[in-house]
Amino acid sequence: MKLKPKKRVVVTGIGIICSLGADKSQVLAKMKKNETGIGSMTRFETDKFISRIGAEVKDYHPENYFSVEEQELYDYCSQFGIIAAKEAMADSGIAINSENAARFGVAFGTCNGGINSLEEQATVTELDVKRTSRYPFFQQGDNIAMYFGMQGPVNTLNTACAASGNAIGYAYDMITTGYADKMLAGGSDSMSSSVYAGFNVLQALNTVPCSPYNNKFGLSLGEGAAFVVLESLESALARNATIYSEICGYGLSSDAYHETAPEPEGKGIQLAVEFALSNAGISKDQIDYINTHGTGTKANDSAELYGLRQLFGEERFNQILISSSKAYFGHNLGAAASIEYVTTLLALQEGLLPATLHFETPREGVNPINLVVNEMRESGVRYFLCNNSAFGGHNCSIVSYNWADRGRITEELHELNELNTEGPKRVAVVGLGTVSRFGHRSGSILPWLTEEEMAVTAAETTFSLKEYNKELYERRMNSLSQYSIGAAHLALQDADLSINENSCDIGLFYGTSRGSLESAQKYLSAIFEKGPEHASGVYFPDMVLNSTAGKIAKKLGLRGYGTSMSTGGNDGLNSALYGYETIRAGIQTYSLIGAGDERSLFSKQVDTALGLDNILYEMGEGSAFLVFMDLEQAKLAGKKVYAELKGFGTAFSGVKGGSDVNVVKRVIEMALARSGVEASSIGFVLFNSFLGTDEHSAEREALDEVFSDNDLPVVCLNDRFGYCESAGSLFHLSAAVDILHANKQISDNGLDVAAAAAFVSKGMQGNYGLVVSSSINGNYTAVVVAPGEQ
Repeated sequence: MKLKPKKRVVVTGIGIICSLGADKSQVLAKMKKNETGIGSMTRFETDKFISRIGAEVKDYHPENYFSVEEQELYDYCSQFGIIAAKEAMADSGIAINSENAARFGVAFGTCNGGINSLEEQATVTELDVKRTSRYPFFQQGDNIAMYFGMQGPVNTLNTACAASGNAIGYAYDMITTGYADKMLAGGSDSMSSSVYAGFNVLQALNTVPCSPYNNKFGLSLGEGAAFVVLESLESALARNATIYSEICGYGLSSDAYHETAPEPEGKGIQLAVEFALSNAGISKDQIDYINTHGTGTKANDSAELYGLRQLFGEERFNQILISSSKAYFGHNLGAAASIEYVTTLLALQEGLLPATLHFETPREGVNPINLVVNEMRESGVRYFLCNNSAFGGHNCSIVSYNWADRGRITEELHELNELNTEGPKRVAVVGLGTVSRFGHRSGSILPWLTEEEMAVTAAETTFSLKEYNKELYERRMNSLSQYSIGAAHLALQDADLSINENSCDIGLFYGTSRGSLESAQKYLSAIFEKGPEHASGVYFPDMVLNSTAGKIAKKLGLRGYGTSMSTGGNDGLNSALYGYETIRAGIQTYSLIGAGDERSLFSKQVDTALGLDNILYEMGEGSAFLVFMDLEQAKLAGKKVYAELKGFGTAFSGVKGGSDVNVVKRVIEMALARSGVEASSIGFVLFNSFLGTDEHSAEREALDEVFSDNDLPVVCLNDRFGYCESAGSLFHLSAAVDILHANKQISDNGLDVAAAAAFVSKGMQGNYGLVVSSSINGNYTAVVVAPGEQ
């Protein structure tokens, strides 16, 4: 089947704030002078740490950028993000208006999120509402979208130090797959005393400014933000925009090795690069330069170089110029990838490459011949990589083309347009696994939905991973990880999927709005009550939200695409969208989709800050996982097919605690249009919201308008499972595919399936179901589901 090639995506705006300067001109000027932004810390005391240096944003005065009201609304993470994003938007020459807002989205990456808002209070037990409302990890990305009025796809990627690279990749996907025309992508993190204390206890800090690949080990923490504006090449050329680079493709992977240490042979980053090159459609021999993750630590630097050597081969690798930019501005954690990407683009515009500063003597395994050290080097670069790795074992690699060399447009455009591409894959659901207040199940959850006595009593069932499978359990493992590992294992069992044979073919897409607040409370309490020198090396790794996804990958041996994200309500369904498009594009054979929630004393404090303590439902906990697979391959393999996913819609209203009728309608209509399904064909709607389905709300009004000619049942299952901020949307998706599967069994085989019959009697029939989910800030995702083919 010959289709139009997917859209080519280019960078037309960049913005940055970091320790080298408050904008791109200041940053580039200091890079050209070989200056570093690493110096003495001023934000907090460092007397009790092994290092007293860091890369802070210098002479920062919020009042120069924000009103008093805005300073109360935005913490430093949001402020840095907005400043960099404003520069990127201005640089692109695009203004948000009523005509383009709906097709302009935000992909945001962060490691620390709003941690400063807790540090200001120095407690996790008596939190005030205003500052705590700034804490949740999805809030900073949502703030940026609301600041500019963007109403396209909005997602926060929380894959720690790979987060903003992952965000750029996600934004690229949103454009190539048609969910958005333009995306603002990047990341932000601000200096944190509790995070500094964590790296201190891990003995990862350097007492002198870091120098990756040098013989002095250790990293220097930094802060800041950087953003890029992405749009299609066609759009950029039509408006004669400045083009910095073309993003040709990207790759993700999981180490499945350790919470804080990289896989020693760099197999994870090697696989991410392989995915990136394959997705970009270019050869490894075309790569001229690599901006490596290069933190300066002994474990990271050696693992990354080893993995790259294995991929490129010794001779070819020695011809590729490499450097790590972190000696300029420190390790910026969640913002590291975007800051390194933007500064690489700034250098390339001048025909230069970023250097690795402070370099003296190469450590073992480093060949100084191809290492750019101490001063920027002139070089003509066409294709280049930007690599990043993270706690939790997540890796990201981006392949780009340097648009300063315009050869690609004349040399390769015709060839690319003539490519024969296969049609998109059809995506089937082949496995379900659930841990909830009712217990745990592999496969159908319909009995939980129809046994009225269980639904009424809702007896809380404590799930113990140790009792379920002691080989998957680790001492002091938090509840979120136990629920999620258990549900993931159950789903893989239901799909009859062997990990040993498919470890690199299974992508893991995980949603969590908060991570483990149980572990966060233990870690922060020790610091706040006893002092930063009492930081726990046991609980610190769980402070990053992707730690749960990392534990799942490690325990189950999953090495394929790996990511973790936050939206504040539809995390699970957004993870499903990401995994669906990865299967649809033929990048992965399987996608394991999951989300989870846990309850704790700390989580109740956050509930109050978000206004979730007064909703109609009890707050719930648990985890849900589904396995996606190419439908044709599933049929050939004889898999049980629960249902087929036909198409998604996603958009952002930016209405805190409420919704916009037009945005909700747009999401539903987008899902229907992308599915090729008429509204009249939908047989039922499962609606996940903290608002009740019977309440008068914009959400319900939108449903009534879209389905005005179709008196169909609209059901919210939160009265059964409780309101689960992250997993709730996947409980609803699991129920939808389960209902359609059971209905098909009845119609095809005359089976008397009691669980399905109960829903059929309520009118849940028809060829298609619709699942819609919302977040606290008006982030919406919808999916159309059809019966699976047998």
